[in-house]
Amino acid sequence: MPFVNKNKSYSFNTTIGTGLTQLSGYIASEVLISNKTGQDLYIYDNNYFSDDNRFILANSESMVLRGITNTSEVSAKTASSSGKVYFRSAYFSNLNQF
Repeated sequence: MPFVNKNKSYSFNTTIGTGLTQLSGYIASEVLISNKTGQDLYIYDNNYFSDDNRFILANSESMVLRGITNTSEVSAKTASSSGKVYFRSAYFSNLNQF
């Protein structure tokens, strides 16, 4: 049986401000988030929006958030002003699927 790459990955960017912003919706098991806002970026997932349930991503840092089924399950906001955030969705994490 020939190898078929079922991975559909998408790259996108958006300007995020101090209001909670949901990421664009793509089917994915993980998302790479790269903070280029010039400030801290607060990451929320799975409808947990309290400060006790967030990740804090410093400027110029990146992280991979796994265990999702759609990138729209992830939301973000900045600490004080708007800035650019980059994302890369992945359906599989370097696993061969046969």
